[in-house]
Amino acid sequence: MLEWFGGTSNVFNLAIALFSLLALVTLPKIAETNRSRRYFVPVFCCWAGLRLVTGLREGTLVAVPRFLGASLAAMLLVGFFGLCARGLFEVWKLRDKVSSS
Repeated sequence: MLEWFGGTSNVFNLAIALFSLLALVTLPKIAETNRSRRYFVPVFCCWAGLRLVTGLREGTLVAVPRFLGASLAAMLLVGFFGLCARGLFEVWKLRDKVSSS
């Protein structure tokens, strides 16, 4: 079954992304995350999707066409970096507000 997703290394990378997503979803119950959570949850969704597409492309479960897999992976990677930068900017703005008060 691990070969369906491209082997143990891809499954392990996917598990890290899903664990990070789970941690971000449960984090507001422990600490105040303000608005940055709006950006970081989709970031980890993009990362998990990227790892899943990469694993499926290398695996044996679904034959993902080369162009579709590569373009989907590129879009998820751009989404990952864009949302991560936006989330970090939101945290930076919040930090400036708190320090100036």
